[in-house]
Amino acid sequence: MTQLSSITLIKPLPSRSLFTALVFAICLLSLPVSANDQLNETKANNQLLYTQINTRLGYMKAVARYKWQHQIPIEVLERDRLVLDKSMAMAKEYGLNPVEVEQFFKVQIALAKKIQRHYHQQWQQEEESQQLNNQNKQAQGSQSKAPTLAEIRPQLISLGREIIASIASHQGEHDFSLLNESLSSPALDINDKAQVFAALTSINPLQYPSQLDRITAQKILYVGTTGDYEPFSFYKTPISEETSHQVTGIDIDLAKHLAHSLGAQAVFLPTSWHSMLDDLATYKYDIMMSGISKKLFRQQQGLMSDIYLEDGKTPIARCEQVTKFSSLAKIDKASTRIIVNKGGTNQKFVDAHIQQAKVTVHDSNVTIFDEIIAKRADVMITDKIEVQLQMSKHPELCATMPEETLSYSSKAYLMPRDIIWKEYVDTWLELAIKDGTVDKAFKRFVQ
Repeated sequence: MTQLSSITLIKPLPSRSLFTALVFAICLLSLPVSANDQLNETKANNQLLYTQINTRLGYMKAVARYKWQHQIPIEVLERDRLVLDKSMAMAKEYGLNPVEVEQFFKVQIALAKKIQRHYHQQWQQEEESQQLNNQNKQAQGSQSKAPTLAEIRPQLISLGREIIASIASHQGEHDFSLLNESLSSPALDINDKAQVFAALTSINPLQYPSQLDRITAQKILYVGTTGDYEPFSFYKTPISEETSHQVTGIDIDLAKHLAHSLGAQAVFLPTSWHSMLDDLATYKYDIMMSGISKKLFRQQQGLMSDIYLEDGKTPIARCEQVTKFSSLAKIDKASTRIIVNKGGTNQKFVDAHIQQAKVTVHDSNVTIFDEIIAKRADVMITDKIEVQLQMSKHPELCATMPEETLSYSSKAYLMPRDIIWKEYVDTWLELAIKDGTVDKAFKRFVQ
């Protein structure tokens, strides 16, 4: 009886209340996942995928050690082809585009070789240092017996499959800032990581309403720059595989400021004056920032921002020849040797206005002024700001028409045809001019 009475203390709900409770429970179950839950799930998926990529690249130190110890070359093209063929076959299994997956693994292979070269160079330097110190120790790369390639390769194949499976099941936005943090090899710089990211996001790419939406979602801004035009964009050291990304200048500072305004990271991609418009058409670049003159032929294929500098063409020559080249008429004579950089507005100006002088097209905008100093050329016609910069760097060079310009030009940024993105850049640029950010960048590089 006690048990029965204790049971009867739990009173049944009236039928109307029971129905209401059931409806409420069903509604709770059918509620959409919250935005925070979706973000957390996407972040977790991204972290798993990026960790898998990092783990695979992490094996490259062991691969490098084995190759170092056994004098095996880093590059074995037949092996590369096997890896790519396996990746394409796996892509088909998981319903992915094999060509896109192949391109992703080509980037993986290229960076794997870079990591291996990094360690081989490090061990070579250690060996040379130890020999100089008369020490009979072996390099770090040879101190311990490395696992064999036969032991490592199954792990790489397994990781390759895991990566492809994660890509196939991936939902939501990719995040460059998270990838940047996840790839830990000291051999890789931000541009290497950007290559991985670009290849990854090209597999089953999400569609965005505009460039602006993609940049803010993925947290990466792809900036095209020539790296050969002081003071806007130039390499601090001679270009090599190890230094090719060490670019600086007014537009590099401003690109970083633009990226920061978007919560993104600026990554600088190479371009050239003669290939700039073709590069822009690939949509691999969000914006071109390299002291670009605002011209109608560029506007025909892309969109140019509001201007941030008014400028014009003017001649520069050795100081002892200033009076000789003090007008365009004096310059355009058969005895004059004009030098011009290939593919930009300087060449277009010379082609349009020079009829008699001998014109030499020079491939490198970095060394072109050395030709004048060395007396292998007489004069160059370029933007006034570049003339001012080169005069400050080379006392032997002078503006031949210091108070005049031969044309009007202005500097602006070049973008794909995306009006929403252009409107953002114009707004950012207006504010950067008004708050002194642009002026600060100019003062840093032009005295």
